[in-house]
Formats: sequence, C-alpha cells, structure tokens
Amino acid sequence: MKNTKSVVLIVIVTLVALSAGYIVASKVWGFPIFGAPSDGNNQKAETDKTVMYNLGQFITNLVDPGKYIRVTIEIEMLDTPQSQDLISNISEIKTDIYALLRSKTYEELLGESGLRDLQADILERIDLKCPGVVRNVYFSEFIIQ
Repeated sequence: MKNTKSVVLIVIVTLVALSAGYIVASKVWGFPIFGAPSDGNNQKAETDKTVMYNLGQFITNLVDPGKYIRVTIEIEMLDTPQSQDLISNISEIKTDIYALLRSKTYEELLGESGLRDLQADILERIDLKCPGVVRNVYFSEFIIQ
C-alpha cells in the first residue's frame, strides 16, 4: 500500500513537471499551448520577405591625403512598396554614401569595428531617406589603401 502511494505521487509530480515544462517552452519558442492559436509572431517573420539590392561599387578618396576606399555595397531591404521609393531615390542615397565615405579617415575604417561602424552609418543614412525599409548593409568588396 505504501509502495503504491509512492508510485502514484511520483507519477503526479512527473506529469505536473512535464506540463510546466511544456508551458514554459511554448512561451519561449512560440508554439501553441495545448491547441491554442499561436500569437502570430512566427507567421509575421515569414511574411517579412526581403530582397537584396546591389548599390554597386564606390571608389573615393578618404580624408587622409593619398588614401582611398573601394567598396561594393549590397543592401537587404523589405519587399514592400516603400522599397520602390528607395530605388527611385537611389542617386540621392548614393550621393549621401559618397559624402559619408569621403568624411572617413583611414584609421576609422581599420579592423572589424571600422567595418561594422561604417555599416551602421550607411544604414542610418539610408534610414533617414526611407525609414524602416533597409534591414542590413553588406560589403562584397572592402579595400582601403
């Protein structure tokens, strides 16, 4: 009798622990709780389609005499009607990027931190013209001399 009560108690504690684990896991990873509909966060990520757009190669002088940068830039942008606004303003955006590149020194662009800072600066410049359209900035070529 005593042994049976222990087994029943262990089974009940195990079921409670498994249920609690499932509920916590469903909140962390977003799957539905016992057949309840999902909150839609996973579906939103699937509908935010992005496209890559090549801005081309930029070659320009740096602030330092005799130093230059050659970089090929691609942007990842949302596939929305607002992305057409960006494409229609591409000359203005490229001019802003050239102005940004010409304002940099050789030292500012050195190393990974220089590259990451430049990515953030370019993203910020584009976001001023077309807010929320561009997700990321990538370099397929990056040379400073």
